[in-house]
Amino acid sequence: MLPFVFQKAAEVISIIEKHQYEAYFVGGCVRDYIIDRPIHDVDIATSATPAEIQEIFPKVIPVGLEHGTVIVKHHQESFEVTTYRTDGTYTDHRRPDKVHFVRNIKEDLKRRDFTMNAIAMNVKGEIVDPFEGRKDISQKRIQTVGEAADRFEEDALRIIRALRFSSQLGFSIEEATKEAMGKYKALINKLAVERLTVELEKLCAGIFYTKAVDYIFELELYHYLPIFKDVPLLLKQIEPVSSLAPVFAFVELKSSSITAADCVKAYKCSNQLKQQANILVDAYHRYKQCGIDAWFVYLLPEEQWDFFVYLVKQTDKEIINIQELRNIQKRLSISSKKELCLNGHDLMQWFPERTKGKWIKELLDEIEYQIVTSKLANEKSKIKDWIQWNQPDQD
Repeated sequence: MLPFVFQKAAEVISIIEKHQYEAYFVGGCVRDYIIDRPIHDVDIATSATPAEIQEIFPKVIPVGLEHGTVIVKHHQESFEVTTYRTDGTYTDHRRPDKVHFVRNIKEDLKRRDFTMNAIAMNVKGEIVDPFEGRKDISQKRIQTVGEAADRFEEDALRIIRALRFSSQLGFSIEEATKEAMGKYKALINKLAVERLTVELEKLCAGIFYTKAVDYIFELELYHYLPIFKDVPLLLKQIEPVSSLAPVFAFVELKSSSITAADCVKAYKCSNQLKQQANILVDAYHRYKQCGIDAWFVYLLPEEQWDFFVYLVKQTDKEIINIQELRNIQKRLSISSKKELCLNGHDLMQWFPERTKGKWIKELLDEIEYQIVTSKLANEKSKIKDWIQWNQPDQD
């Protein structure tokens, strides 16, 4: 029996087959099933056209009709279903100008990047493997489908994907494939940087990251990576981590001229990632200046703790026990400003003669600090007494 992750999608395949069309699991889910890795997304390829899929299922979202892709809604679940296709020319080295729908699964598999990703599986668990992807998986080898030069000239992102798979799986890159990566590496410059960013984050998270970095230096691919082309040796100092935020924070701390904000801008990352990276940089400097205390733990979001520990280890080769952070957190009298027992309205009532101004925020900030550092109780009467001895300055 197939793993549970395939079973709901198998219902979709069975329905398609009942209408006299073919359908298979394809791509990464089949590869990871063979390798026995966790499976996240299950993709389906079918001989049915998008129009035919829309006739079969009552709820279909046409998310990429030009490429034959629709989302089938079935039992409150969503499944990506793509029609078998062959790709036309890639004049921009990024995407095919046109796709042609076909009825043969082998024709569809022929257009894919690497042999390990060019495997299909039916609902019975039977494998279609025309390019010996299972053999390459068993030999831990990354090899293109067909001529490597053709695959990389079509889409240069496949060069970075080869590195990413090497980092994730620990596989070696087959010689002809590696040679073509070096030959066509300049095409990386034609890629939309957002596509590069997605692959870079996955590459940095791979447990065999150093293997990918060895290829990057062997083929001198760092020349085509924003930021790292200027500080390539930092790539060798990074250890696997699941986000680019601590990576960019590390670059700022180790570089004299590059900031985390520069990295975020170069890779067109989100404002959220920029904020996370800046929080980590600030936390590092606060730690170096004052160590780990209640105020430090209070300011550093808990979801950033692991990244902070990582950053200190990478930057200073220093190990911080995260349990120390947990112990301090348990003793905090408040966990956020929202838990203060007073607000600006209270201060205005206590100082009716004062006009609104920055003094309110400054006083609330100071009260917050005093409470977090256990110098003041979070009680209105105690705070009011404290203010009598710490009158706010006039604006």
